[in-house]
This record gives sequence, structure tokens and C-alpha cells, in this order.
Amino acid sequence: MTEPSATDLFKTEADARLLPVAELHLHIEGTLQPELILELAKRNGMTLPYSGLEELRGLYEFTDLQSFLDLYYANMAVLQTEQDFADMTRAYLARAAAAGSGTRRS
Repeated sequence: MTEPSATDLFKTEADARLLPVAELHLHIEGTLQPELILELAKRNGMTLPYSGLEELRGLYEFTDLQSFLDLYYANMAVLQTEQDFADMTRAYLARAAAAGSGTRRS
């Protein structure tokens, strides 16, 4: 007898969302979302090289590892204070909790 494939087990995305979620490896700075990046930059008096939220979101279409790393390091610059790290962590944990409960928050 052969093992069932993932497509046999999960006919829809909703089926797959019923599974528990486990994060196996994470760099917390990589969880920064565009909205929080802009908020932290404003709070810390920083000027970013993006015209706004839509441009920043568009940069998340990575073409290779270097394009990911360039954005990752540029965005990490907004993390200046303990509060910045706390806000970033809290935002990630809220998204992780929502993913684990079968609901999504952005």
C-alpha cells in the first residue's frame, strides 16, 4: 500500500489550514512586515528609500537570494530601540497565533 499524497489528504487550502503550524527556523528580523517597517522608520525619524507602502510591498517579489538579502538588511535598519524589537516580536507572534488557529491576520 502506498502513502497518500498531500493532494489526496488536502483537497482545499482550508483543509491544510486545519493542521497545527510549527516554525522550524526563523530570523525574527525577517518577519518585519512593510506596514511596521514604515511605522518604525517614522517613529525613529528615518527616511527610507521607498516612496511608500506599495513600492515597499512590490520589493517583496524576490528574484534571487541577493535581492532578498538587500531588502532584509535595509529593513533591519529601522530596528533602533528595545521597543522596536518588542513591537516586531509582538506582531510576529500575533500572526503565528492566528496561523496556528486556522485564521489569518495581516
